[in-house]
Amino acid sequence: MGDSGAAAQILEGLDSDDPLVLSAAARMHLQLGGIPAAERLFVRVEGMVDKDDKLTLMNRALYAVAAGKWETAREMFAKVQAAHPEHLAAGNNLALCDLYLGQPQSMLNGLQGLMSEAPAAAGTSEELVFNYCTGLDLHYDGARLRDAKAKKLVEVATWAGDGFDTASFKLT
Repeated sequence: MGDSGAAAQILEGLDSDDPLVLSAAARMHLQLGGIPAAERLFVRVEGMVDKDDKLTLMNRALYAVAAGKWETAREMFAKVQAAHPEHLAAGNNLALCDLYLGQPQSMLNGLQGLMSEAPAAAGTSEELVFNYCTGLDLHYDGARLRDAKAKKLVEVATWAGDGFDTASFKLT
């Protein structure tokens, strides 16, 4: 368990022509810092699917993040989200790009929009809630910060079950 390098080798070793399997292996390489290996697999995937396919755009965006090209990553995530508003990973990553580009208010607006448009899905995503609360931490302090987090906690409680990790709210 937890050996991402071995998992990436196994996925690659499948010698698959499935773009999803190849993308998964490439993304694992990105997480391990293996940008050249990821690029090689992403290029292979792009030869299999349409250049404007959601998978291709997400792969390009994640590659751009790994390369520190935040503007490019933001552009790719925005394209995915425009075509697939229900794609929470694209919206969440788009918001993180806004943060890295020095636009915390855009980050908050984007995440709030996701949670408002799809509360049952976005409101139960611990990662998304954590990132939203991080944005609140950067934007507010004191009583306003506590009030904003308390309000979001009540909203999320409507949709999330007992298993939701309240540490996502960063209340302490």
